[in-house]
Amino acid sequence: MCRKRKIALTAGLTICLILALAFTFGSFLSKAKNKEAEVTYYKYYTNIEIQPGDTLWDLADEYLENYESKEIYIKEVSRLNSIKNGKIISGQNLIMPYYSTEYKL
Repeated sequence: MCRKRKIALTAGLTICLILALAFTFGSFLSKAKNKEAEVTYYKYYTNIEIQPGDTLWDLADEYLENYESKEIYIKEVSRLNSIKNGKIISGQNLIMPYYSTEYKL
């Protein structure tokens, strides 16, 4: 009977050790993933002057980062600048939103 107890105790301790290692290793992986996800983006606005040949679609390519789509970005630019038909003209000034990881005062 003593031998059975030793085997059961050894098996129980082994299982506990394996579980402890699994939880510890898993928490390290979680922390590593969270550190990558902790990047903070700040929203800013800049004023640009439209040049001949510029389109909202071309400008979106330049400032689009961190938006779901070009369409969403263009809708925001249109709303900010009271653009009704999507047409812009050379010499016009537009407010363009953009995101940056740099905090600017």
